[in-house]
Amino acid sequence: MLKYGEDDVHDLEFGLALTASEATPLLQSPRPAALFTELTDPDSTSPKRTSEFSKSTNPNSRKRRFSLGDWTRRHITWTNTAKVARTSITCLPAVFLSLTLNVLDAMSYGIIVFPQSDPYMPQTATQSGIQMFLVSTIISQLVYTLGGSKFLGANGSMMIEVMPFLHIMCRIIEEQIGPDNSEAILPTIMVSYAMSTLLTGLTFLLLGIFKLGNIIQFFPRHILVGCIGGIGLFLMETAIEVSTGVKLELSTAKQLFLEPANVMLWGSGLAIALTLKLMQRFISHPLFVPSFYVAVPLLFYVLVWALGISMAELRKGRWLFDLPDAQSVPYYTFWTYYDFSKTIWSALPATIPTQLALVFFGILHVPINVPALAVSTHQDVDTNLEIVGHGISNLLAGFVGTVQNYLVYANSVLSIRSGGASRVFGILLAAATTAIWIAGGSVIGLVPTAVVTALIFHLGIDLMKESVWDTLHVGMHPLEYFTILAIVGIMGIWGFTEGIIVGIILACFFFVVMNARKSVIRSSYTGAALRSTVHRLYRQQRFLDQVGSQITIIKVCYSFVFFGTIHQLDVYIQDLLEKSEKTRFVVLDFSLISGIDYSAVEAFLRVKRVLTERRIHLVFSGLGDVARELAKAGVFDPPTGNQHGPANGTEVEDQAHESLTSSHLPNGVGHISYTNNFATLDQALEWCENILLATYYRKLARLAAEEQAKGGAGHETTYANLMSQLRFLMHSSGAQRPTLPVDHPVFALLQAVSEVGDLDSSLGRICSRFERISLRHRVDSSEPHVLWHPGDAATELYLIEKGELVLVSESQVENGASDTRVVETLLPGSMVGELEVFSGRPRTCRLQTREAIEVVVWKLDADEFEEVVRTEPALAVAFIRVALGFDSERMWNVVMHGARLWSG
Repeated sequence: MLKYGEDDVHDLEFGLALTASEATPLLQSPRPAALFTELTDPDSTSPKRTSEFSKSTNPNSRKRRFSLGDWTRRHITWTNTAKVARTSITCLPAVFLSLTLNVLDAMSYGIIVFPQSDPYMPQTATQSGIQMFLVSTIISQLVYTLGGSKFLGANGSMMIEVMPFLHIMCRIIEEQIGPDNSEAILPTIMVSYAMSTLLTGLTFLLLGIFKLGNIIQFFPRHILVGCIGGIGLFLMETAIEVSTGVKLELSTAKQLFLEPANVMLWGSGLAIALTLKLMQRFISHPLFVPSFYVAVPLLFYVLVWALGISMAELRKGRWLFDLPDAQSVPYYTFWTYYDFSKTIWSALPATIPTQLALVFFGILHVPINVPALAVSTHQDVDTNLEIVGHGISNLLAGFVGTVQNYLVYANSVLSIRSGGASRVFGILLAAATTAIWIAGGSVIGLVPTAVVTALIFHLGIDLMKESVWDTLHVGMHPLEYFTILAIVGIMGIWGFTEGIIVGIILACFFFVVMNARKSVIRSSYTGAALRSTVHRLYRQQRFLDQVGSQITIIKVCYSFVFFGTIHQLDVYIQDLLEKSEKTRFVVLDFSLISGIDYSAVEAFLRVKRVLTERRIHLVFSGLGDVARELAKAGVFDPPTGNQHGPANGTEVEDQAHESLTSSHLPNGVGHISYTNNFATLDQALEWCENILLATYYRKLARLAAEEQAKGGAGHETTYANLMSQLRFLMHSSGAQRPTLPVDHPVFALLQAVSEVGDLDSSLGRICSRFERISLRHRVDSSEPHVLWHPGDAATELYLIEKGELVLVSESQVENGASDTRVVETLLPGSMVGELEVFSGRPRTCRLQTREAIEVVVWKLDADEFEEVVRTEPALAVAFIRVALGFDSERMWNVVMHGARLWSG
């Protein structure tokens, strides 16, 4: 369609009050009462059902049968008739405007339904093309008005974007049949036109029924833009052919562009179109374009009258179309072209690829036009239901024997804003267009050729500008812009089907090239820079700082890893192994990955083989459903039991805990798995750190055995065990053994936490206020023991002696489910809850046990601490300093983990 409103109506897009609502029925079977109510009252979008179609309120009464007489007496009243008349009068300006647009479009595009310069086309092809245009327009207008569209005032029209494909089908059929059987060419062409319309309608109908209206969103936009440019180039070539009657080819270029008579014909139309484009820069009124094209013929005839040129001279010079007499070309002429007895059915299969390309390009516009019109008119519509309406209108057009149609965005906006937002408008427009179809043949011969040429040039220039010029200023990638130019060029030289195929191939190729050039590695860290959120003893932290370089974390940033990007990851790991011989763990974080292809799976098998040969662990995290694909390919070792990823975080943590005492100990007994999978990166890092600490604990175990052998029998008390572990911990680092003036386990724990040899002995007085508590999972279920919930008052703090606790956060996701995440894992020697007790703030996370084993904690009530603050403030300050020193490392670890996790 001519873009009468796309550039001219943007200033009016807001402030429009429409009467349609979400309750407006679409593709309903309107009952007579409901339909008449809607016709008489344009503000009524949810008509009430009358009693003839509803159950009586009296349960004993029988259902009343429908009576036409009763319905007529109830609804065809003077009041309703007056409403229809009033609505008809108010929408007459919109009807006149839309009818003018339909006539202009019919004269400019209807005449090119059949190739103008084709010798096999009959002399009446021009009028027949206009008839087909109008019939298709009438059918679409009636379907949209009578329930096929939710938009009140929607304008339907022939789908002009399919013109190039119609011409290609004509050429294919002519080549298939040949000049020896020329009488069969036109009937076969007509059948192919109807077939393509039926195929388009069926496609629309299926897309709407199966809710696939948004499928266009998955198609590259720049291919569609290139096709639009190809249509613009085709229209500009067609404008030259329409004005001169000479087909634009290499052999006729000299005749078209050097002979003054031909240059005057197409040059006048181009000059009118360019003049209009120039004036549009200063005049933006939506009625300016149609008014301009109405004024041009008047000025033309004024000039003809002034120069005294006869009508015969104008027709001879092709300034007017030389058409047969209107009386000899009735409105049904195009139907006479159908002759199934002469149709060459064997020639039709050759047009199928072109028909499919026609359908493909035709369906691209509706999912764009419908949402655009909804935005412009401030309505919320269902695109799939609108597509069903398009399917019905095209199926009807195909059965009638005409060409494709669709809802026209620009014309619809103009008509709605001109007072045509009602069903009455649509019926009047369809009736007026029908009158033009039946009796308008005599007017067509009076339209100047330059006006029709200018109309075609106008749209062609608009489409070329949108495709080739406007895309230069929107930040498009050079390869995408090259694809647009290639599509336009190929469509202009070879054909539209070839252009679409080449565009799709180039889009796929350039997609791979552009994405393969981007780094698949989002960031990379060592285990010393990115640690798990597990809070460990000071000495363990220092040990992991020293050996953390043995862990390499690689965060993959692509949502889909495919053959174009996996090579980067493969090369990166190879370079890593060459540069760092200390690497013992390679952690791949796939939390941002949604899928992988077969090439990526094969690459991971190669990486696994190389790392296993070097006794390096390959650790995956965040795989999700991708883990199943890798497991099927054999990436995970069967003995690990976690090929498909753990069911939850607890299973992963259990596996890591068991690794400290079983198969993963250095030189331990059993199978060592070199490929593992964990749900989150934090769990994967915890597992790697635990494996490294296993070596540390083995060394401490040997030292404990040596110490026990020197000192005699071991101590059995809890305090003695803690003291022993503390001495060996300090001894292993070469530090001086601490002096413990206070014989209390809490004091020993505090000294292990603070890692200070001269801990203030006065803290022993506050240690005596701690209460020892043993916690377990509930015996009758697997539910953990919860110590507090978010929002609870801070009434105590804990110091862990045995077992593990976890801090858990909960949040609501979109489907209403609860998303639970482990924020921090607390090991023996950890203090928790002290910040809330010191500050008086409520709890922010849930604290609970993690495993079905005994957990021993030492609890200090907030009341006890407040008593110390009141009675011994110096002691309280000393305790706070120890606790904050403990928290400084803890907070730093958590903050750095989050910073590395999200900034990468």
